[in-house]
Amino acid sequence: MSPEPTPAVPTIPYGASVPDNIDVNAIVTAVKSQGVYGPAEQVPALKAVAADAAGKGHDIKIVVLTGYQPKFTYYRDIALTVQQQTGGTVIVLGPDSLGSAGPEFPRVVQESASQNLTLSDPPGAARQMVDQLTAPQTDWTLLTIVLTLFVLAAAVGARLFSRRRGAHAVAGQAPVTEGTEPSSVAESDVAAGTSDDLADAGDRASSDG
Repeated sequence: MSPEPTPAVPTIPYGASVPDNIDVNAIVTAVKSQGVYGPAEQVPALKAVAADAAGKGHDIKIVVLTGYQPKFTYYRDIALTVQQQTGGTVIVLGPDSLGSAGPEFPRVVQESASQNLTLSDPPGAARQMVDQLTAPQTDWTLLTIVLTLFVLAAAVGARLFSRRRGAHAVAGQAPVTEGTEPSSVAESDVAAGTSDDLADAGDRASSDG
């Protein structure tokens, strides 16, 4: 019976997969000892980037691969694999793509920070990404809450203002006796006054006569 073929891309924790030509153990060993992994001539610059991040209170590891990977998703898979053993945030840079993994920064922030990097200069690309990761971020949750409260307050204020205007408009109207028109009342008063004057005049005429 022939042995079963060995998969070219073995499965690792969290569903990530790493090509078998990547020595994960060597990467993990280097990252644990010096915080970075890459070509010897780039290590000092990579260490400087990691040290700057540490000075700001961020645990960031940097891995530079010189070979192209069959799939761009492998860079993130490698980052996931290394991160599980080293902790912190792991950035893996390659000639054509990159990947990152870690709990400190939200995934959306990591994806945004990975855009438009100069991959031909790995230490420079690492610094670009770290600077963007550690820059002040907008708290979208807080901003959404504030905007929602503002809209609710504006709606309540508009409602109260509308009610007050209606109340003032009603209070400003002149009272009207039910079933009696103002003009009819005035005309009745005038007619009554005229009749009384005529009656007085007639009484005086009778007295004079």
